[in-house]
Amino acid sequence: MHNFLAQSHGTIFDMAMQYAESVGIQRDQVSYLVFALAAFYLVFGGAAAIRTKDTDDDTVWLIYWTCFAVLYLVDFFSEAILSFFPLYYILKACFLVYLYLPQTQGSVMFYETIVDPLVVFLDTNIDKYYYKKNQ
Repeated sequence: MHNFLAQSHGTIFDMAMQYAESVGIQRDQVSYLVFALAAFYLVFGGAAAIRTKDTDDDTVWLIYWTCFAVLYLVDFFSEAILSFFPLYYILKACFLVYLYLPQTQGSVMFYETIVDPLVVFLDTNIDKYYYKKNQ
């Protein structure tokens, strides 16, 4: 693996490893440092998208991830059956792109027509069952 990386990245990889060795840092410590700096930047730096002033995009992303979670649950239990259909993975990818694109507002429509009524239905039936059982 090291030989492949050295060949594919040439002098940049060699220079980085020589510098790390001259300072006394091992290769795995360099990778940990790079990942830690990237994580720190994503949380606190300019890429911290959660800290936007406009909250409309936050709501849309929360709706998207809720829809994605519902689809993941359905997919988890039915993938063995649905994978026999030839276009299943292509249709799944297209539907996820439809949900993702802001031009289509697919996640908002899917949430309002499918996910929210399903959650309300499950919530009321669970409450009815729970109150019946505890009386």
